[in-house]
Amino acid sequence: MFRTFRRNRSTVGRDEQIVLYPSFGSRTEDGKGWTLLIQGSVFDPRISWIHRSPVMSLIKRAMRFDRSAEDFFRQRMRQFLMPGLRGRAVTIAIGDREFQVAESDYMGLFRGTVELDDESVSKLIEPIEFGGRSIGCQVVLARTDQRKFSGRLQLIEPTGVSIISDVDDTIKHSNVSNRRDLFRNTFTRRFVPVTGMPELYRDCAIAGAAFHFVSGSPWQLYEPLHEFCRAEGYPFGSFHLKRFRFREAARKLRRSPQKAYKQLAIEPILRAFPKRHFVLIGDSGEQDADIYGHFLRELPDQIVGVFIRAIRGESRNTERIQAAFEGTDPTKWTLYTEPAEIQTKVAQLVARVSS
Repeated sequence: MFRTFRRNRSTVGRDEQIVLYPSFGSRTEDGKGWTLLIQGSVFDPRISWIHRSPVMSLIKRAMRFDRSAEDFFRQRMRQFLMPGLRGRAVTIAIGDREFQVAESDYMGLFRGTVELDDESVSKLIEPIEFGGRSIGCQVVLARTDQRKFSGRLQLIEPTGVSIISDVDDTIKHSNVSNRRDLFRNTFTRRFVPVTGMPELYRDCAIAGAAFHFVSGSPWQLYEPLHEFCRAEGYPFGSFHLKRFRFREAARKLRRSPQKAYKQLAIEPILRAFPKRHFVLIGDSGEQDADIYGHFLRELPDQIVGVFIRAIRGESRNTERIQAAFEGTDPTKWTLYTEPAEIQTKVAQLVARVSS
C-alpha cells in the first residue's frame, strides 16, 4: 500500500520545510502494539517571481475580487505556489526511537506506517481536548539543524465509534455548487462554520467518538483548514485531503469528481477498524450521498448512521437522494437542513454505540 523506502534518496535540506498532517494509530493484529500512520509533505517555501506574480495576477483578474481580500488570497494561495519536493527521505522520532518512514513523491507528499509496542506507546500518551488519547512525533533533521516539525496521532482502539466527516458545506460554509462563490469562500473570505456543528462535534468527542475529516479540498489548504478547526473548537481528528497540482488539474477546477477519491480515502480507515462502528456526515452539494450510500450497502453492520445536510432543498423523496440510498436500511440515513435537527439523534447514537 505504501511506497518502499530507498536509502539512496536525499535528506531534507535547510531551505526546505515539512508539514506533518494529523493522523491516527490503530492496534496491531495481535493487540500488543500500535500501527501508526505518518503522513505529510516536503516543500520549498521559496516562491520565484515567475510563479508568484503572473499566476496570482491571472487568478485575481479571472475571479474579479477587490483589494480587501488580498491578505486572505496571498495566505491561502501561497502553498499552491510552493514546489513539492520529490525523493526526500523522512525519518520520524517517537520518544527516543527513530523510524525511516517513507520518501516524498512527485508532489512532495509522503505516507507510511511504523509499529511500536504497547509499553513504549503507553509512556508517551497525552490526552486530547474533549476526549481521546494521542502520541506525538517529530521529524529527525541534521544535527546542526535546530528547527522542529512536529505532528500528532490519535490512538484509536479497535472498538467504539468514529465519525467520518466532510468539510465543505458540512462543517464550513463553502457553497460548492457555485464555483465562483466556492473560490471566493476558499481563497478570499474568512472561513465560517456551519452553525451548531462545532458544538455537535464536541459533544460527540466527549461521548467517546474519534474523528476523521475526509474532504475534496486539496492538501495545500491543510494549514488554513486546520487553523479554522482549532479556532472554532472542532475536536482533533485525522485529515485526508486531495492531491492537486495546477499543471495536471487546471480543468478539474471546473469539474472535480469526488466519488472515486473519497471512496479510496475512506476505505483504509474502515479496514483499519473492522470492529469499530462509524457515523458518516456530509452534505448534498456533490457526491457524499452516493459515497456514503455505497458504504452503507457494503458494510451495514459497521456503518450505524449517515447524515446528509441538504443544501439544495432536497427531501428524502428527491430522485437523486433515493438513488444514492437504494437498497439501504431507511432508518439508518437522515437528511437534514440545520444541525439542530440532528444534534440529539447523533449524540444519542454516539453514546449508545460507545457504551
